[in-house]
Amino acid sequence: MTLVVAATGGLFTSMLTGLLVLAAALMIARERAFGGDVPDPSRRRLLAVAGGAALALVAVGGALGTAVRRRARPDPRPRLEADAADLGAEYLELVVRGYHPERSADLQLVVAPFSSSNYEAESRSLVPNDPRSSHAVVWMYAERVPIVVWSPNRIEAQDHTERVTLADLAPTTARLMGFDGFEAADGVPLPGIASPAERPRVIVTFVIDGGGWNVLHRWPDAWPNLRRLMAEGSTYRNAITGSFPAVTASAHATIGTGAFPRTHGITGHNVRRGGRPLKAWGDPGRVDPTFLLEPTLADRWAEHTQNEAWVGELGYQVWHLGMLGRGGRPRGELPVGVFWHEVGGGGWKAHNPDLYRLPRSVPGLERLDSLTAAYGNPPPSPFDPVGKKAMCCFPPVVRYQGELIEATFDSEPIGDDDVTDLLYVNFKAPDYSGHVYNFEDPHQADVLGAVDQEIGVLSDMLEARFGDSFVMIVTADHGQCPQIDHSGGVRIDPIQLGDDLRREFGTTVFRLLQNVAPSEVYLDRTALFDAGVTAEDVAAFLSEYRYRQNIGPYIPRAAVRRDRLDARTFAAVMPTSFIADLASEDLSRFGETSYRDADPLGLPPVTW
Repeated sequence: MTLVVAATGGLFTSMLTGLLVLAAALMIARERAFGGDVPDPSRRRLLAVAGGAALALVAVGGALGTAVRRRARPDPRPRLEADAADLGAEYLELVVRGYHPERSADLQLVVAPFSSSNYEAESRSLVPNDPRSSHAVVWMYAERVPIVVWSPNRIEAQDHTERVTLADLAPTTARLMGFDGFEAADGVPLPGIASPAERPRVIVTFVIDGGGWNVLHRWPDAWPNLRRLMAEGSTYRNAITGSFPAVTASAHATIGTGAFPRTHGITGHNVRRGGRPLKAWGDPGRVDPTFLLEPTLADRWAEHTQNEAWVGELGYQVWHLGMLGRGGRPRGELPVGVFWHEVGGGGWKAHNPDLYRLPRSVPGLERLDSLTAAYGNPPPSPFDPVGKKAMCCFPPVVRYQGELIEATFDSEPIGDDDVTDLLYVNFKAPDYSGHVYNFEDPHQADVLGAVDQEIGVLSDMLEARFGDSFVMIVTADHGQCPQIDHSGGVRIDPIQLGDDLRREFGTTVFRLLQNVAPSEVYLDRTALFDAGVTAEDVAAFLSEYRYRQNIGPYIPRAAVRRDRLDARTFAAVMPTSFIADLASEDLSRFGETSYRDADPLGLPPVTW
């Protein structure tokens, strides 16, 4: 029996079984040897030898079982290579840029085009044609973002189709303010942007969260102010986020540092730290800027100017802090670093009161109540956010943040000195609306239009205050996922995925899975060793994983796409060991992608 346990269980289970066998044998030996009036040394030796032999058998069985399991599994490398070849060189480069050896999860999940990974709560509340989706993907519909650099009489009107990325924004900003000492790890200045004869007094970087090209293309009448800036400024129509996954936390750190996650370390909304997965930046309200491994442009500029420059960030979540970083001690004070305190009753709060502060003037919550009352009650939807997130996807909170920006300019010494000041802004509502209602829903047009109005308000205010001594950069951090059921995709359930992985590889006393996230899986490496498998074995298994395998018993029958039961859920599943090898290769050998339909818009057309 013990040999069977050893051959079929994990290595540590086998060792434990062996120790129990040995202990039992020794107890029997002691009883038999000393139980009578006259000790019997020969019997004691015999039982001890038998116990030792049993232990040896268990050890051999454990090692043999581990070896047999490894031998029985096919070599995973051919499967990984085939998936890599299907992805092609360009998409592989995005995956490699997102890999950090200490921070990344063990498996990177490249979901099939137009598919989406659920969160657990979404799987348990799924309905037919559910609009909710994730953009933690690699595909160009989520990667393509607008970039426009606008400054009347300073930046001439230009239309560019060169491939650029969000990593190019920091070095472009450095060039615009004459900071020759800044060298970005990955980005370069945008083409057509020259060093000005005179430094601008302020540069504002304005991010439309989730405002990628596919969102703009879907609602072409919702952004007249952005269209005006594109016509008057330098517009880059072939810009992409630049790394996988196309998510907020990674993209904003790339904007701030000019580096990709492989350098700045924010590989997603979760990162491995101290051997376990954690939310990047820590807890809202007590963020830890040491999560960011690369100094931002704002950090370096504050140091270079000996803190004479004013730097700050007005965001909505902790993820947006990646644009600012630590921020130094501008003019002897804590830098302005703001987020919306959803779980604490609402209101603007400092990211960490020991490290950041609010602007001197902040509109009170009664102003948001007034804006909300004036907006009225929109038609109800079963997906409406509730509680503290209730207004996250509606225009009033957008206008309220616009008033925070105005109050910041009114109360802070921005642009008062010769040194260039830096302000970073993120409007979250378009991204929230896309997650909740999908970007193809009219809710998206409402919030996108509201954010565009703030672009108009801010651009007019900058001209009125600073003449032509400013630069405004407008971009987005990513696009969004189309409606899954209508686009031919499938939904990936993390609950059932975890159950299937434990069933396939769970012959271990250790917990195999640390976390299953939309684009990654964190594995316990001790559990892998104990089970006699590798992360590459797990990746190869998931590469062939089909939608029919991933339908949990809690999924309503009406929500199951029976026409897609045999569809692959993942285009590729890449273990970090494989990505590390790719990072040292010339990826051009992988050629063009087989997933050409994942870029349905292509190069966005000129529409201004």
